[in-house]
Amino acid sequence: MKHTLHHVSKTIFRSFSQVMLQQNTLTGLLFCLGIAINSVTMLLGALLAVLVSFITATLCKFNSRLVQQGVYGFNAALVGTAVWFFLPVSFLSLILIIIAASFATILSHILLIYSAKFPIFTAPFIMTTWCILLFMKVSGIAPVTEQFSTHDIADFHTVFRGLGQVMFQSYWLSGLIFFVALLVSSYKLAIWALIGSGTGLLIARTLGYSEGTLLIGGYGFNAALVAIALAQRYQGKHYLIFIGILLSVLLSQALTLLAIPALTAPFVLVSWIVVAVKSKITGVYKLL
Repeated sequence: MKHTLHHVSKTIFRSFSQVMLQQNTLTGLLFCLGIAINSVTMLLGALLAVLVSFITATLCKFNSRLVQQGVYGFNAALVGTAVWFFLPVSFLSLILIIIAASFATILSHILLIYSAKFPIFTAPFIMTTWCILLFMKVSGIAPVTEQFSTHDIADFHTVFRGLGQVMFQSYWLSGLIFFVALLVSSYKLAIWALIGSGTGLLIARTLGYSEGTLLIGGYGFNAALVAIALAQRYQGKHYLIFIGILLSVLLSQALTLLAIPALTAPFVLVSWIVVAVKSKITGVYKLL
């Protein structure tokens, strides 16, 4: 029994760490702490979703190694956080977490099979959460409006909010804990995450985008994820990372203007575009 609990707990924390493309139990534990200091409710939603994901993947006999690495659980963790970000705690939202976490897990499995050339990143989370938001709109369910205070509007706080918003946390201290969690796994990627959030802030401000969205880290979290993903994949190719950050901010704004919830879609789309273009260019060079 102890072995089983230890095994499951490690899988759960690795699932959280995979949200920022890491596979580290302590990093995942710190991510949970970062969520908890801002919203215990959202942490409970995320934990429930990861547990449902683990059960679903186990019953469906998905690749046990990938399950243990948290590959199936991290999209579910984001979905669980999102449900209790947009909805109050209720029987309906509880059922939604269970259904959505299972769906995200199965969708992850399908994408892993048919998208071998591209990392799935948070695509299952985006698709699942868009379905939830569409269901809410059709059902006439109004999303919860987050009360946000801007008494601490220094850019220092805003940069860390950018990291926090990766998991729907607008509290700068949550973002700081996320940064420490990344340091535990990789100091280089932690620094790039900070650079991504900060550069996203500067680009958005230079282009005159919404200061309100900017202050809560709305233009930083996708930029931070892009920076992590590209720095991890293309070490030393800094120009690709900064191009990716720029594109993520532009795409975030485009989706906002189209009234489409961006979530982490700019991160996924930009990363896919950079990987595809870089692969194509590399292929051309090899032919030459």
